Amino acid sequence: MIGIGHHGLAMRPTETGDESFVRHLFKTARAESLAVAGLPPAALDSLLEQQFRAQSAGYAAQFPDAVSLLIVRRDEPIGRLILHCTAQRWHIVDIVLLPAERGHGLGTEVIDALEAIARQRGVVALTLSVLATNPDAHRFYLRRGFAETGQAGAAHIAMKKDLA
Repeated sequence: MIGIGHHGLAMRPTETGDESFVRHLFKTARAESLAVAGLPPAALDSLLEQQFRAQSAGYAAQFPDAVSLLIVRRDEPIGRLILHCTAQRWHIVDIVLLPAERGHGLGTEVIDALEAIARQRGVVALTLSVLATNPDAHRFYLRRGFAETGQAGAAHIAMKKDLA
């Protein structure tokens, strides 16, 4: 377990027993954006389950060597970080916190800790892609020193933070 920040935060590798939390995290984070569709609860849950499986399979296919980390506070899971690491570059595949944990500086602590660890290991850049329809996340990364580097597919903006 890697301790980070001032709020009792730590990161640890996800384990088989964490799957139900990871599924809950995904559904909780996505349910807000899909609630406007007005789907009945069973249909919404079915759609979210399909999306969860598709995302999981997509990440596994695109980033087979990625590391999945649980973000915990005082041993309680509050989020997840997926990283694809090479010697020179760490790509943030996905980072998500429970909605109730957002807006309290925890994401900043996670990114700052990640950056510090990357620098210690000689990594020269952090990269990520953010949904173009997620202006809050986009602004968050800009405030953390990431710069746009172009489009990443039709729906994402590629971003990079040089560490060297």
